[in-house]
Formats: sequence, structure tokens, C-alpha cells
Amino acid sequence: MAFLFGKKKSHERSVASREGHHTPTHPPVSRNQNEKSGLQHRGTPTGSLTSLDNDGANNSPDRGHPRRGASVDQIPPSENPLSQPRNGNAPANNVNASLYPWSQRRLTYTAGHTSPFPRYGAAVNSISSKEGDVYMMGGLINSSTVKGDLWLIEAGGSMSCYPLATTAEGPGPRVGHASLLVGNAFIVYGGDTKIDESDVLDETLYLLNTSTRQWSRALPAGPRPAGRYGHSLNILGSKIFIFGGQVEDCFMNDLSAFDLNQLQMPTNRWEILVQGEASPKMPAPRTNHSMITYNDKLYLFGGTNGFQWFNDVWCYDAATNKWMQLDCIGYIPAPREGHAAALVDDVMYIFGGRTEEGTDLGDLAAFRISSRRWYTFQNMGPSPRLARVIA
Repeated sequence: MAFLFGKKKSHERSVASREGHHTPTHPPVSRNQNEKSGLQHRGTPTGSLTSLDNDGANNSPDRGHPRRGASVDQIPPSENPLSQPRNGNAPANNVNASLYPWSQRRLTYTAGHTSPFPRYGAAVNSISSKEGDVYMMGGLINSSTVKGDLWLIEAGGSMSCYPLATTAEGPGPRVGHASLLVGNAFIVYGGDTKIDESDVLDETLYLLNTSTRQWSRALPAGPRPAGRYGHSLNILGSKIFIFGGQVEDCFMNDLSAFDLNQLQMPTNRWEILVQGEASPKMPAPRTNHSMITYNDKLYLFGGTNGFQWFNDVWCYDAATNKWMQLDCIGYIPAPREGHAAALVDDVMYIFGGRTEEGTDLGDLAAFRISSRRWYTFQNMGPSPRLARVIA
């Protein structure tokens, strides 16, 4: 793509070469957690940094303590999404992936840097780089402090986790924002950036050159999506798409796009593809939903508008600029918000989230797009949580 920052430079990926902690342009700020009520005096529940105790959601099994658990669906291995070889390769180590969907890997930290976790509402790219790198920016810690720091996790190798120092003015402290990794560009948009009630949410698009670790910014003239949090950020071709989210008690279902190939042009503009409205032909306004990209289409699941928690699946076709709700079969997951989603082949995986009753979830479900069938699995992995990101 024309917008990319050029060929990625080779650089040493050893512990000795780590740079220091990024110092945000704005210092971390404290937020009052007494949130306003949502639409018609009811809002989305606030995030919790602690998970509910659940005997059915233990740590993932290892060879020393095997616990077998086929999917609740009892689907044949030939139909099980987890039993299908990926890219023609069978699961590693002769372990039946349909029986052991989870494994654990421990992060390592460089000297002088403690773990940045737990934190809520950070932006993490759900699709890693070719090397397996995952970036994490911002988020809420200790239920009170909003961060603007940037961390790198070498998930494809050493599992090292360390802060990055960057140059130029990047995104300040925020929570509930969204991110993408496209080539060597880490893209961040939105988030709750308010310090005072009179503040306006940030509408700037931020792009980090992961080779030079320098931020650039885009704020095109003309109509553009309003600042928001709890939205989704996806890419189709050279265009990024922003859907939904909220500002205080206002929930959104508009869809906007920005062509990254036009980034360096003075005439670059946002496209408002679908205006927000109440219509049975498009998803209801919502926040804290998930969205993945598959075969030049966007697939939406779940979320909430503060009154209703959703478990519907919608498909957006960019070629026709139309939404379509999908009729699904199988074991459909419970309605939720704040969950995480990731795509493997033609299967969308959903993990965690929170119910209308305020219960944190620890279940794993799989949606095979080609057959529109849901599968669900016994709770064998991470404890219940508002996950928001799996990569």
C-alpha cells in the first residue's frame, strides 16, 4: 500500500537492545469512575479488573494434568474447527487440538520493567506481524489511572514484553480505543480521552512506523466520524472501517471508512458510508462488540446499547455497502459485551465478555462462517474476563 512507511528495517531483537519506557506527551491522568448513566438513564457496566471465581473455568490443561473436554456440541472431528489442520499442517506435538484448545505461555520482562498487567480497555492488534509481534497501547489500570504507554510483545518467539520509546506526538492517555497493525503501521483511533466533562473526544487517526518508532497523525478536513470509545476498527483492502461505539449515553451504529492509500494526499477524506439510524436492515447501535474481516466482508457479533445485550451476527458487504443479518445454527453463545474475537481460516473465535447481569464469562465459542454454525467448548482455559482482544 502506498501509505506504508517503506521497507521494514532489520533490527536486533535481543533483550540488550530494548529501549526505555515511552513517555507519553500527556502524563497519565486519573479518572473518576462514577460513570454517567447510559441511554435513558442506563449505561454500560464499568469494566472490572478482577474476574469472577468459576470452578468450570480453570487454567488450561498441560501434559502433567490432562483433562479431556470435547466440545459441548460433540461434533465429529471432521467438522470440528479446532481439529482441522491449519495450512495443511497437523497440530504440533501430536496433541489433539480439539481436546486441548488452550495452552499457556509466560511473558518475560526486561530488567527494571514490571508487568503492565492487569489493565482494561487497552488497544491491542488482533492480527500480529509476520514475526508474531503484538503491540499494546494505553488502557486503564487500578480502576483509576489511564495510561498512554506503548508495549511490544514478541508473541512469535521469546515472549518478551517491554515498553517502547517513540518519537513525535502520539496518542495521549486513553481507554476504550481500537487499533490495527497493517504492514509496519500500528494504527490507533478513538478512545475516552476526556479529563474534564467539557473536553471533546479525540478524532485524530494515529499511525506508528514500527521500524522508526515515530508517530504521525491524520485529521482530514470535511465530515468524519465523531470521537468515541468501544468501537471496532478493521481493514478491507486499503480502507480502514470504524463502526459503532459510544460517547457517554449515546450509542452509535454508523460506519465510516478511510483509504490509507490517500493518507499522504492533501485531498484525503473520511467516507461516511452508513449514517447511524434505527433500521431493521442494519445492526442496532452498540458498543463493546467484536468485528472481524473475512473474504472482503466484515462480520459483527454481540455488544450492548445499555438496555439490550446482543448475540446476533451481521455481515457487511463493502461491494454493495449493505448490512445483512445472518441466520445461525448450532450452540449460539449467550448475549455479551466486552468479549474478544479472532479469525483462524474461516472460523471466528469468541472468548469471554460480560452478560447483562454483570457476570464475566470465560467460555470459548467458534463460528464457522461458511456454514453459519456455532460451536462451543467446555471451559478449560483462562478465567472469566472482559477480554476485548485475542490475537
